[in-house]
Order: sequence, then structure tokens, then C-alpha cells
Amino acid sequence: KTKTAMYEALMFLLIWYSVSTTLFQMIRSKIFISDCVVFFDTIATFTQTIVGWVVLAGKNVAQISDGISNPVVAGIINWLIRILICGGCLVGVGILLAFIEIKIAGLYKKYCWDMITIMVILVSMAIAIYFGDWIKEVLPINLLFLLLFVQLVYVGIRWYVKGWRENRGYV
Repeated sequence: KTKTAMYEALMFLLIWYSVSTTLFQMIRSKIFISDCVVFFDTIATFTQTIVGWVVLAGKNVAQISDGISNPVVAGIINWLIRILICGGCLVGVGILLAFIEIKIAGLYKKYCWDMITIMVILVSMAIAIYFGDWIKEVLPINLLFLLLFVQLVYVGIRWYVKGWRENRGYV
């Protein structure tokens, strides 16, 4: 028990050291930081575009209330329709994102909840951060997107291998 506790403590310290030095290097890496800014700016622009479309759709549908002769009632119905459409879309997207997050977390916990996953995450982060300049010269890709893509491929491979082993009775 003592050796196991020492081993686990040593592994925890090594992982903590690896994560902290990698994160400190990430903060110093201008290329990685600029790719993070571009990545999140693209997500924000996409989100703003979708929200703009939803608000425009709500405004267009709410014009149904223009046929009502009472201006107070027309205004109330106009805003109710807008709120219902925008709120409904927001709730729908929230439920969809929660469902996707639960499914991904379930897959990750079922197939990838081990030390190998931590090592893959650390190694892929370290490679993207320390060798970001060289990666950008060879492959013009966003480094944060590359990290997410590597994780996606890793989870897919682990999912396939686990299913292959289960089907053949190795687990």
C-alpha cells in the first residue's frame, strides 16, 4: 500500500508539473495564443450570425401582429411572438448542446478514462505548443483546432478498439 501511494503521488506530481510547464509555455507562445484568439473569434462570429438570423426570423414572424387594429395589443403580441421564437430557439439549442455534451462525456468516460488519455492530451498539447512554429510552416492549420481534431481521432480509435475487443470477447 505504501508503494502504491508513493507511485500515485509521484504520478500526480509529474502530471501536475507537465501540465503547469505546458500551460506556462502556451501563455508564452504567440502563435498558439493568436490561434486561440482566431478560433474563439470564429466561434463568436458564427454564434452572432445565427443569433442575428433567429432575431430576424422572430421579427419577420412577429409582423403578423401588424394586422391588429389596437396598437397596444399589437405591440404586446409582436413582442410575445419575438420572445417565444428567440426563447424557443435558445432553449432548443441549450437542450441540444447539453445532450451532445452528455453523450461525449459518456463516451469519454466509457472508453478513455485512464492514464493513456492523460498522456495523449499532454503530449499532443506539448507538441502543438512547443513545435507550433514548425507545424504552421508545414501545415497551415489552427493549432487549437488541431488539438481538438487529435482528441477526436484518439477517441474514435479508442471507441473502435474497445468495440473490436468486446465483440471478440477480450474484455
